Amino acid sequence: MTISVVVVTYKGSQWYERCFTSLRKSNVPVTTVVVDNASKDGTIEYIREHFPEIHLIESEKNLGFGGANNIGIRYALDQGCDYCFLLNQDAWIEPDTMAELIRISQAHPEYGILSPIHLNKEKTNVEKWLLQRLDDFRTTNSSLFDDLYFGRLKDVYRTKYVNAAAWFMPRKTLETIGGFDPIFFHYGEDDNYINRVLYHGLKIGICPRLQIVHDNDRPRPLYDSREHEVLMLIKYTNVIARQDIQRDIRWHRMKAVKSFIRGRRSAANQYYADFKWLKDHRNEIINSLEVNRKKGKNWL
Repeated sequence: MTISVVVVTYKGSQWYERCFTSLRKSNVPVTTVVVDNASKDGTIEYIREHFPEIHLIESEKNLGFGGANNIGIRYALDQGCDYCFLLNQDAWIEPDTMAELIRISQAHPEYGILSPIHLNKEKTNVEKWLLQRLDDFRTTNSSLFDDLYFGRLKDVYRTKYVNAAAWFMPRKTLETIGGFDPIFFHYGEDDNYINRVLYHGLKIGICPRLQIVHDNDRPRPLYDSREHEVLMLIKYTNVIARQDIQRDIRWHRMKAVKSFIRGRRSAANQYYADFKWLKDHRNEIINSLEVNRKKGKNWL
């Protein structure tokens, strides 16, 4: 039973010791694959000196989260891995995490992605970004909270979302879904991937008895305009709830004209910006949808 752990690094020296040492201490041996996104801050030298067992892949440029993970996933598959575990550079595992994930995956093969609970750095709270999704009953099976209260937790609960800080995936998932869609550079790629997993009939699971630490209680470095574009990409590349992009292009153009005529310059500018963005990205989005509706090692 072989497990490949893929970690994308980028200027994260404050986390490397905890992240890689935790993998070294795993009760189940793992092969760690690091893809560095052209850090140029001593990351390469540090890993080579302190963690020589890691297979290190150096990218000449920053490929983003999804693009770099795809390189690591492809290497792991080529090496014959049975499972692939994607772990953020700012996260670390417990010694029994891998063994338990293997056990749960084998008992529940219908799950394409499994994830432990993500705790904050102090292990005093659930990571806030994960908690915001888990407490939404539209996203997560509400029996999780009933069972937690009454002390009858099961190994896994179905959810429609868990961020990609710690994804455990059987080889079957990667051979069915493929890698991350390169239309996303950073942020939104996990939303897109999850939609594809659900579209192809696999489940997403959260494992409340297991935990990782995710040091991610810092503000996300997104500007409003960038975040808006990411949300639009997530919406229009969703293979489950497909949007009519040509219709929406016409709608945004009409709203821009009407808002301008009525003197609503700010609204007109936003509608026009969305119209132009959709028009410029239409072909790329259509190609994304066509590829992601097919099973296979897409994007790898």
